[in-house]
Amino acid sequence: SSLTGLSRPTVQGYIDLFEKTYLISRIPVFTVNPDREIVKAQKIYFNDTGLVKVLSNINSGSLFENAVFNQLKHFGKLQYYSLKTGREIDFIQDHKTAFEVKETPAVYDLKYLKNFSEKAGIKQFRLIGRHASARFTDFIWGGSIR
Repeated sequence: SSLTGLSRPTVQGYIDLFEKTYLISRIPVFTVNPDREIVKAQKIYFNDTGLVKVLSNINSGSLFENAVFNQLKHFGKLQYYSLKTGREIDFIQDHKTAFEVKETPAVYDLKYLKNFSEKAGIKQFRLIGRHASARFTDFIWGGSIR
């Protein structure tokens, strides 16, 4: 609300309206241990990435993450995970599968995802990448979006 100059209730009202009119979707935080969580806010994704591209200066990595969200949302309940350190896992689906979305995935992204998944008791994890890396092939290719 500080960016817009609008009150917090007004901003919340707009967010609620945008969700009810299917412009956006919100996903809640995934909680393994509530005492260790710092991020309580829901993440917001746009349901139309074309609209996002036209109306904002969103970077290609965020646009790709939004496009992946629009595919995953059809297959179960999505949440995200965030630590005090600022690290996050983009999507947790039905408490069963963790997804990390990267424009160009790297080996350390997979190691972090695997480590998080093991600590959280999530048995499956997938790294989704937009660009193929010559040195790293263990990921799901997300293709090109324009």
